Amino acid sequence: GIAPILKYRQAGVNVSFGCDGSASNDSQDLLEAIKIGSILHNVTDFDYRHWITPRESVEMAARGGATGLGMADQFGSLTVGMQADLVLYDLTQLSLLPRTDPIGLLILGRPTQVVDSVWVKGKQVVSAGTVTTVNVDQLRQDLFAHSHWDPFRQSKQAKQLEDRYRRVMGLPE
Repeated sequence: GIAPILKYRQAGVNVSFGCDGSASNDSQDLLEAIKIGSILHNVTDFDYRHWITPRESVEMAARGGATGLGMADQFGSLTVGMQADLVLYDLTQLSLLPRTDPIGLLILGRPTQVVDSVWVKGKQVVSAGTVTTVNVDQLRQDLFAHSHWDPFRQSKQAKQLEDRYRRVMGLPE
């Protein structure tokens, strides 16, 4: 189903967006997760004045995520003394033009290849759009060599999870 995010927020429930693993979101694209999470609820309330704005969705992902982890005193906002990762976006990329609202374009647009630099816990891991901590070309070759195209692949664990899901949701086996 679709979580009634607007009602949760009105009731004071902490809501956050994030990528919790490749089992539920293969892209691991946080901007995509924020976009989907912030627009999906529109079907539950057609009054656009109630919809989550891009800035609110970023706050939900950052501060809401830290709160959900019980660590809002350590990270989740750009405050002196707090831990922070940093991403710099190249706002001159075509997917972010023409210039309007940069936060809106990052969240609601389809930004591609716009990450310029990234620091995680003070260590730069992306520079000029290139990952600095892993040999990406070698990783790509290894992943391709050790995998195969199989859209109907079934694992024992996937079958067990599906069976449990169907039982919990009251669906036929």
